[in-house]
Amino acid sequence: MTRDDPERIAAHPKLNQPDAAPPVVDRNAFDSALAEQVAREKEVTRHNDRVSAERRRLPMVEVENYTFEGADGPVKLTDLFGEHYLLLVQNVMFGPDWEAGCPSCTWAVDNLPANMDRLTENGIAFALISQAPIDKLEAWRKKNGWPHLWVSSHDTSYHYDWGWTRTNDQGQEGQLPGYSYYLLKDGVPYLTYMTTARGTEAILPTAHIMDRTIYGRQQDWEDSPEGWPQYPTYG
Repeated sequence: MTRDDPERIAAHPKLNQPDAAPPVVDRNAFDSALAEQVAREKEVTRHNDRVSAERRRLPMVEVENYTFEGADGPVKLTDLFGEHYLLLVQNVMFGPDWEAGCPSCTWAVDNLPANMDRLTENGIAFALISQAPIDKLEAWRKKNGWPHLWVSSHDTSYHYDWGWTRTNDQGQEGQLPGYSYYLLKDGVPYLTYMTTARGTEAILPTAHIMDRTIYGRQQDWEDSPEGWPQYPTYG
């Protein structure tokens, strides 16, 4: 398959280079514009530092030691910590009656570090939790080649207790993606932070890489110049 293969481009339209491009300026004009942008980004960095400082001052809440279902049998929430005292859980959208995992959540798992030992070296364990039965999770995990521990909350109230599955006014259930951060203290699991929706972007490196290209993510919600390519966000 060549770089210009029509089927490949149809499946991944962002591979087709856009006609639109920024104006060309001399080096001095570019350096001046870049310096202004760097100043704005430094303020964002400083603001993020202030927000992170407040995050470290959040209280925590005790969490039930749920019994999930793993590939080899029951797994307690405290078991997910392994030998560590910190735990990051990715709550992957995968409803009990779904036959496949959420595409966006799947993309997010694919964004995880290639070397997860960088987390464990800092005392952070990692696991995935979804509401679908364990056999569906295992099939999806193997299909995608993921090495991560994945457990099912299917027979627990976990997804409802913490809002990962919600019921609307019409009685229809819907799921949210996101991350839960836990601390194990004296054998008791505590929730210290959780985030969903666009809060998940903080640990998605591919999204941040795309943000810094001239065309951004090429999604329809972005404020981009006229003529910039934009596609449906969940298309």
